[in-house]
Amino acid sequence: MAPVERDTSTFRVRLLGVPAAASIVRERLRAWLDGFGWPEYEADDVVLAVHEAVTNSVEHGYGGREPGEVDVTGVRILDDDGQRVRLLVHDDGRWRPPGDPGYRGRGIAVMRGCVAEVGVHPGDEGTEVVLVSRPVPVPRARGAAPMSVAVLQVRSRVRAPGETGR
Repeated sequence: MAPVERDTSTFRVRLLGVPAAASIVRERLRAWLDGFGWPEYEADDVVLAVHEAVTNSVEHGYGGREPGEVDVTGVRILDDDGQRVRLLVHDDGRWRPPGDPGYRGRGIAVMRGCVAEVGVHPGDEGTEVVLVSRPVPVPRARGAAPMSVAVLQVRSRVRAPGETGR
């Protein structure tokens, strides 16, 4: 699945790592996906995965200290399978390994259920979460004629050795 073309339209939101950040990112991401004709049911999954990543950044990256920034960037990728998006959620907080989940601690599992690929990369400069959506069809341009399929049928009589006539 080699990318054929990378769309020049990108997504970027940089916000203070506070609880309200998740809802702002959700709203802006939805509008960005709508601009590509993303199917609603698939957009719901992408938005939920990013929401979980932003919420994790806010709660776990900055928990108990002054909030820094959460940066969400994305790019649309067109390939042989259709279109997909690759989103990065980055914070400059400190990674904390998950503890006893109790009734919480399901964010990464939720992300994995919503998108094709999830990567969590903690480092000295913060944590980066990489999310790649499942492919969805590229919508036809408005006014474009529906695709048609031509069927060519060839009939030919094959003569057996020694056969004569029609």
